[in-house]
Amino acid sequence: MTSVRSEDAPKPPDKGLQSERTSLSFVRTSLSILGLAAACLRWMPPFGAVALIGPALAALLIVGVTIHERRSRPARLALFATEKAAPALGMGAVLAVSLLLLSASGLWILLK
Repeated sequence: MTSVRSEDAPKPPDKGLQSERTSLSFVRTSLSILGLAAACLRWMPPFGAVALIGPALAALLIVGVTIHERRSRPARLALFATEKAAPALGMGAVLAVSLLLLSASGLWILLK
């Protein structure tokens, strides 16, 4: 009787857990930035509606990223399973731009 060693046994296919964790991190980051944009509502009374332009644009960008991420998740999981996945640089760039918009809005408020 022959025994099968553990390193000779076939490995189960990766179910895309890394891609799932990346997707969840995009959701967490998006929710955090939306929370920051909502916190900017407290600036409205003393500075007027102009103070909300940056946070509103950031919120729109985040909603767009979240919708795109949610719709493209199955395709990314399939690409990841076949080891053809590429980094989601565009979505990361949009998250960075939204943070820059929020930062610029905050600096404008502080310097005004």
